[in-house]
Amino acid sequence: MPTISRFLVTLMAMLTLVGCASNPPTGPVYDPYENVNRKIYSFNKTLDDAVLKPLARGYRYVLPDLVEQGIGNFFSNLDDVTVIANDLLQGKFRQAGSDTGRFLYNSTAGILGIMDFSTRAGMVKHNESFGQTFGVWGIGEGPFLMVPLLGPNNARSTAGLGTEYFATDIQRLVIDDTATSYSLTALEVVALRARLLSAGNLLDTAALDPYLLLRDFWVQQHRTATWDGKREVRIGT
Repeated sequence: MPTISRFLVTLMAMLTLVGCASNPPTGPVYDPYENVNRKIYSFNKTLDDAVLKPLARGYRYVLPDLVEQGIGNFFSNLDDVTVIANDLLQGKFRQAGSDTGRFLYNSTAGILGIMDFSTRAGMVKHNESFGQTFGVWGIGEGPFLMVPLLGPNNARSTAGLGTEYFATDIQRLVIDDTATSYSLTALEVVALRARLLSAGNLLDTAALDPYLLLRDFWVQQHRTATWDGKREVRIGT
C-alpha cells in the first residue's frame, strides 16, 4: 500500500502542474525545454542506431513474417486491456464493450492473441492511453518533453505513462517471474522497433530538421487521438 500511496500522490502532483499549462489543440507546440529535448533526442537516436535498430533488423531477418506477425498480435492483444480501461474512463462504453469482446475473442480462439481473428471479424482495433484520458478530463498538455529511451511526449502523456507503468506492475504480480517479465518487455520493444523501421528511415532522410518533424508529428497525432474529431486539431503558429 505505501507504494500505491506514493504513486497516487506523485501522479496527482504531476497532473496539478500539467493543469497549469493548458495548450489548445489548435495552438503551437509548447517547447520551453527545446535545448534539453534536442540533447535527449540525440541520445535516443545514438542508442537506437547502436542497439535497437540492429536488433530490430536481426529480428526481422531471423523470424518468418508469420511468426513476427503473431508476436505483434500477442502484444497488441495485451494492450487492449489498457485500451478497455481508458474506454471506460472516457465514457466510451459502447467502444469498451467492443474492445472487451475483441480481447476475449482473440485471447481464446486466437490463442492468447497470437492470431487476430477479431480484426478479420470486423472488430476495429482502438488505441486509447491514459494521456489521452487525462486530456478528455480537461487536463492541459503541458510542455513537450523528449523522454530518455521513450521518445516524444508531453507532460500530460508522461503522467499517463506513469499510470500505465503502475498497471504493468500489477501485471507483473500475475507473471510471478522477474526474468520472464523483463524478457517479454524486451521482446515487445524489439518487435515494436521492427515495425517502425520504415518510419525511422523516413525520418533519417528528411530534408527538414528531424527533431522538429518528429515533435510536430507526435503532437498532431496525440491531439487527434485525444479528441477523436470532437475538436479542431492542428499545429498553430
